[in-house]
Amino acid sequence: MKFSTIALATVATAGSGVLGLDKRIVDGSAVASSEASSYSFVTSIIVDGRNGASVCTGALISPTVVLTSAKCVADPVSSKALAANKVVVGQGKITDVLSSEKIDLAKAASAGYAFPQTINVHPGYNSIAYTDNIAVLTLSQPLANMTSTNVGVKLIKKPNTTANTAYTAIGWGLTSDEDESSYPKQLQQTSLAVGANSTCSDIWAPYGSLTNSLCLVPTKSSSNVCEGDGLLVHTAEDKSVGLAGVLNLVATEDDVPTGKCTDEGVADYFTTFGNYVGWLTQITPLKESDFVSTASFSYGSAVADDDEESESSTSSNSDDESDVEPNTGGANLSFSSSTLLTAASAAAAAAFSALF
Repeated sequence: MKFSTIALATVATAGSGVLGLDKRIVDGSAVASSEASSYSFVTSIIVDGRNGASVCTGALISPTVVLTSAKCVADPVSSKALAANKVVVGQGKITDVLSSEKIDLAKAASAGYAFPQTINVHPGYNSIAYTDNIAVLTLSQPLANMTSTNVGVKLIKKPNTTANTAYTAIGWGLTSDEDESSYPKQLQQTSLAVGANSTCSDIWAPYGSLTNSLCLVPTKSSSNVCEGDGLLVHTAEDKSVGLAGVLNLVATEDDVPTGKCTDEGVADYFTTFGNYVGWLTQITPLKESDFVSTASFSYGSAVADDDEESESSTSSNSDDESDVEPNTGGANLSFSSSTLLTAASAAAAAAFSALF
């Protein structure tokens, strides 16, 4: 069985579908008010594109440093960072900011949203290869509506990679595959489990050999993350929440899928952080101890939607701390065929150029 990424498969169906696929947790559940304080680090990131706004999710790792995917804030063709005045960051409801699918700056300011001061996309990021899919937005000051001046999630440097290990994905964005206006009023969540080797080792080249990435699958067939919207979290024994990854891409079975993130056989790839700690300390004023968790994490199991294999399945970093080296630049290209990359680049460039 082969897998192809939803983003590339959409080229074969409809260019307009790319934007719609880029921003949702489908059929998730709202985060309860009793849990909301645990996720005070979550931000909405709204990007002003030529064909309308797109939405993704970020995580504050300090009051002024937001971690997200590079795909969220990079030009889809050049892979370079977008201009800061094309992006707003905040914690209010998305519907408080948008007007006719465009960012309303007056509404955004009133809702506590702000332009980032700088956007740093990892220098190894490649929008076609999905390598080093991580970016940092630096704010000039804490967000106006921030509930705590000490907000900031700690990163899980070595997430558990055993098949069927349970995680939670959280995010803003659309809640329906069909309705482009279905923005939620509350943060959404869905359950995922680490995928088995039978699912994750058979990904359509070159994505099956991605490094710094953890493969997960839905635990409920109708619910999943979609590209551009998803933070992978787990709660520690001390009840603190740790950030295990940020969504890199969603892959689905067959060469030309239907393009829905809830299709049978989907696999979600999250960028993990072990190899990026050094880079983060270089481009932010933070020390490793400021944003890397030292808490203990116990992991439960969830029945993955693919099967119930118990073998380990990941292309993430080794569980041995000595194997984790800071990744301070350069892409981790692991392509089995340069022809595939060239063809994908041409197709994706044509389809994605309409977004900005």
